[in-house]
Amino acid sequence: MTNISMYIPGNSFFHKCDSRVKMLLLVIVSIMAFLFHSPYVCGFLFLTGVVFNYMALGSRMFRHMLTKMVIIMMFFLIILHGFVNPRGETPALFFGKVISLPFFGAYTLEGFYIGLVFWLRLSSIILMAELFVSTTSPSDLINGLHKLGVPYNFCFMVSMSLQLIPISVREATIINSAQRARGLPEKSIIDRFRGLLPMFVPLVVSSLERMEKTSMALECRGFGNTNNPTNMSDIVIRKSDIALVAVSVLLLVASIVLRIRYGSLNVTDYLNSWSDCFRLGIR
Repeated sequence: MTNISMYIPGNSFFHKCDSRVKMLLLVIVSIMAFLFHSPYVCGFLFLTGVVFNYMALGSRMFRHMLTKMVIIMMFFLIILHGFVNPRGETPALFFGKVISLPFFGAYTLEGFYIGLVFWLRLSSIILMAELFVSTTSPSDLINGLHKLGVPYNFCFMVSMSLQLIPISVREATIINSAQRARGLPEKSIIDRFRGLLPMFVPLVVSSLERMEKTSMALECRGFGNTNNPTNMSDIVIRKSDIALVAVSVLLLVASIVLRIRYGSLNVTDYLNSWSDCFRLGIR
């Protein structure tokens, strides 16, 4: 049976981790990603996210929708910032030539640098979010949030929202295939944009019908009649979880100290060549 949730069953170290520990790891990586304006620090977080996901999911991570989003963002952000970022001043040379577009101007080193750092920041957070949702079952997610003091109804809403994302993507694919079978024109980009409207309407209608059926099913099962619902399984913080938290917190403290000591390591104002984009700091 096809898995319709973002959770991918497994037996890795991160599958066994407490959901609260993985939430804390996601928060710490998100903070560290915005402490520095350097491709080295953000690149380290990016590679850490790739390694952790590969340890947990193996080759399945490359088929995950969030991994595909990271790849798409790479081309979009780096190219977009290179041409339109207002801080761009120094034209970038490609084999001794400058590439420029009408109405936008030349591709600049400052735009490339900012786009690269911004992509690495967002990608690091997305990869950690992928690790969290892919290795945390809906029941563990609800249990972890509830133990943190979040109301159970809100926990259930968050879990259901995450499960509805792949369902909506699957239904959008089915609707698009049905439209192609009926002769939907796709000769140009304009035709593709026009085809979004006939896909959007049935997708919204099916989502509303699903919400109504879900609400009726929850009411039939007495959802919300008790403030302290029981769980089929409990989550426990292990020694390995404590070690992971300790290492993550130490890295965060060290990053804050380095940020105060050396600044954000931003070299945007000192770019004259491609090699300057990968300097550790201002000389």
